[in-house]
Amino acid sequence: MIAKNREIPRRILMNEALIERLTPIHYLFQVIKSDLAKRKAGYRGELQLDYHLQFISKDKNIMILNDLRLEIDGRYFQIDTLILTSNLVLVLEVKHISGTYTLDSRFDQAIRKLEDKEEAFSHPVTQVERQKKLLIRWFTKMNVSSIPIATLVVMTNRSTVLNTTSQHEKYPNVVRGGNVEERILSLLTYHQKEYLPIKQVRKVSNLLVKKHTPLIAFPDEIYGILPGEMITGVQCPECRHLPMLRKYGHWHCPKCSGKSKDAHISALRDYSLLLSHQITNKKARKFLHLESRKTALNILRSMNLHSTGETNNKTYHFTHHTASQTAHQSNSSTAKPSR
Repeated sequence: MIAKNREIPRRILMNEALIERLTPIHYLFQVIKSDLAKRKAGYRGELQLDYHLQFISKDKNIMILNDLRLEIDGRYFQIDTLILTSNLVLVLEVKHISGTYTLDSRFDQAIRKLEDKEEAFSHPVTQVERQKKLLIRWFTKMNVSSIPIATLVVMTNRSTVLNTTSQHEKYPNVVRGGNVEERILSLLTYHQKEYLPIKQVRKVSNLLVKKHTPLIAFPDEIYGILPGEMITGVQCPECRHLPMLRKYGHWHCPKCSGKSKDAHISALRDYSLLLSHQITNKKARKFLHLESRKTALNILRSMNLHSTGETNNKTYHFTHHTASQTAHQSNSSTAKPSR
């Protein structure tokens, strides 16, 4: 069963919002756009893994946790997908890479060749084994009983040509997406000894979810982009023009004459992704281009945000899920394999 759902990565949502609020001539515009494309490809790969695990995810004795970020001794590590059972723990690292992907054990790297351009990456097997070691340390710190841990690198792009620098290199834990279910079932068949009763497995699963720490960072920390470099205001949902004007309880677009009652929801989502996880009436008025304190107050109240402070000096807090709740509906929780 799915113990922790996969969500749209916050970094993708942040980059999408950032591109909309930077001029195309900004010196980092293309860098951010390229980073966004890579992260979207990775997310598509994770969704395709979810598709391949649909059958396994229905088993109540198998706990699947997606996008885990855990801390051990002040150091964070991330796991794309973790599978917990009474007999075995599986750490899955997802790669959705196009072109020719060559694994090189001599230099501990992976080389992607696409359109005559070569690019070096971290070796995926080394990467997933490092995650395994950190997870073992985390389990020890949390007093989780010893249990075998296996690793898999899942290649989800069907068009990827897999290669090695030597015919003697063998990677039994590198598997294509279409074969991952079969490989997992084979591993579970091989590991018959029960190390944890299912009740304890569920407790460990709950502990992992509780200890998950999402990474929350803003453009100034990642790219060095300051708030003053971003275009503020409410964006027109029809033509994407910034900013819209507030008239008679609605947002009006001066470019296409479009009208919206709630376009501010998306704008405040952008604020939570780009500037801060909290906002005041004054900051809301500045960002939304509002003059009326009362209008800003009504908008903030309508968002049902947690607030602290006195009436005239309230601070409204965005939750971790604020951005994903208002994300585009086109991002589904599962995806069919690419053709």
